[in-house]
Amino acid sequence: MYYHSNDININELKLVLDKSEKLLKGTELFKIGITQDIFICSSYNEFTFFAPISRKAYGINNPISQNIFLTKSSISGNYILRNGDENNKYSLSGVIAHETVHSLLRNELGLLKYKLLPLWKNEGYCDFIANESSFDEKKGLTDICNDEVNSESASFKYFKFRKITQYLFEDRKVSLNKYLDEDFDLENINNNLKEKYCTQQSI
Repeated sequence: MYYHSNDININELKLVLDKSEKLLKGTELFKIGITQDIFICSSYNEFTFFAPISRKAYGINNPISQNIFLTKSSISGNYILRNGDENNKYSLSGVIAHETVHSLLRNELGLLKYKLLPLWKNEGYCDFIANESSFDEKKGLTDICNDEVNSESASFKYFKFRKITQYLFEDRKVSLNKYLDEDFDLENINNNLKEKYCTQQSI
């Protein structure tokens, strides 16, 4: 179910949602027929009303109601713009997939275990399934190679979380249960990422 404060083109929205569903089929948690309430805001001010402490985000997923609220978006262009000066654009279908995965994880783990899930696993898995980050791919890999911290950039953190998650699933072939339940040596994984990406000429 979707909600929007303005009239929208249903056919254009269906194209976006179809792309989101295709992404969501990449996780074993997804089941055909699941429902998700999505509120698409028409302005930054409207989004701030629903998400006052996350007004700079692309969207939020309420962990109790599991309602998704998205900031200013273009349905016809399939993109969403957060209220920020940089790293402020993401595909709308990707954000819908990302936020829906939060609901799927919450349903799988239960609220308490979900709230205790490390941030890198939670956000990393959501971006992994969305197959996207707002941080520039080439710059992100360069920063990993150069041990840049970018401590002020949530966008870079999410990018790195996605790369860690991608490495665990695609290179180490871990299962979802192992990913969610086990502890991992992030320093070791960071070194593995550097070995994988930092010898390439394109970086």
